[in-house]
Amino acid sequence: MSVTVVIGAGPSGLAAAHALVRAGRRVVVLEASTRVGGLSGSFDLAGFKVDYGPHRLHQAAGPEVLALYRTALGGALQVRARSGMVHVGGRRLPYPLSLLGIAKGLGLAEVARHGLSAVMARLRPPEGSHFGAEAARRLGRHAARVLYEPAARKVWGLAPEELDASLGQARVQKGGPLGVVRAALGRGGSFAGRRYFYPEGGFGALAEGLADGLRRAGGEVHCGAAAEGLVVERGRVRAVLVEGRELPAESVVATAPLPLLCAWTGRAEAAEGLDYRSLTLLYLVLARERGTTQDVHYFADEQLPANRLFEARNFLGGAGPAGRTVVGFDLPCAVGDAIWRASPEELTERVRPALERTGLAGVDILGAEVRRMATAYPLYRKGFAEVRERALNALSGVEGLYPLGRGALFVHDNVHHACAAGLAVGRLLAEGASSRVWRSRQKPYLETRIED
Repeated sequence: MSVTVVIGAGPSGLAAAHALVRAGRRVVVLEASTRVGGLSGSFDLAGFKVDYGPHRLHQAAGPEVLALYRTALGGALQVRARSGMVHVGGRRLPYPLSLLGIAKGLGLAEVARHGLSAVMARLRPPEGSHFGAEAARRLGRHAARVLYEPAARKVWGLAPEELDASLGQARVQKGGPLGVVRAALGRGGSFAGRRYFYPEGGFGALAEGLADGLRRAGGEVHCGAAAEGLVVERGRVRAVLVEGRELPAESVVATAPLPLLCAWTGRAEAAEGLDYRSLTLLYLVLARERGTTQDVHYFADEQLPANRLFEARNFLGGAGPAGRTVVGFDLPCAVGDAIWRASPEELTERVRPALERTGLAGVDILGAEVRRMATAYPLYRKGFAEVRERALNALSGVEGLYPLGRGALFVHDNVHHACAAGLAVGRLLAEGASSRVWRSRQKPYLETRIED
């Protein structure tokens, strides 16, 4: 029987493998890490299941993806109510938004300033095709200046003028002041966004359940098995290089970073200019039953290196050992910079101001652990889409190669988008569709769609 090798055991790769196994195909999944899930995985710390960031399964998922969730998780899919807090300087806004929360958090004078700025942006739209201009056109120059531009510089490490306008369209989700009001009233479809699904055993339980199901169905999932390259002969994939040996493959579904795939196929120049933002995750074990009542705190200030604080117990519905809790911080960075190189002790000192903002100053810290992701998020520099098209076109000339997932398609997405793309690839491959057919069907999966 011919073999399909899937590189990467994140949600998209596992969803593709799931579709292939159901179609009777032989599948081998290779995962470089010791656990499945990738950035959507979980691990054990101080008696808690902790995630690689504050992840959710959004209720916006389609029926096919919801069915996949239930296949992987059975009845262990819980509904949670969102409870976040946005910190902008000394101001605090509850998230999801509410009219009372906006008024109390900003104060009437600041609300009026934002409102006037948003109206003026409608009357005289800011010019420019970049993130900063797009944010200002949507919610006004004042919101762009105090909230979105500082956050963009911290998260992406670039000036707003260097970031593509499509990032603004995805990240500044409210198209104007009316959109903010509708969201605050729970209208316009935003009510569903106030609740989310979460696996009972931590977010990584989704990937773990999919992997277990694959094994039961006869598929293979190998952790600690890093793909090192591809063997391409006469324009076709023949094998995957793993630990110095060739693993024969009739087809390869690859979730590796797009520039790496181009390099593996001798097309490195096609992806020149594409890069990724890295992520350092710091976890602190606190001598306290619960840190805060919020599941996530968002920090817009550039002075605070952390982008978010998230608490495992709150995602787990209050479950966990007594007398302690675990909070995590995601700190955007670049490989080799000061944050990337910092020790747990150094990072703990860096996040102390964020602890103070959330009312956790002075709480005893029982332990600290750091995890790092080198290619966490595609970096949307201006003009990236043209380079991405060039790179994906180049890969489509390699028969039997199917790029998939956030890294290989170079797209910002949520887990339900990734799973939908994986199921689509699995179906196409099971039908015998060529790599060029997959290239012609990629467009819906290249659109940046972020539920937050």
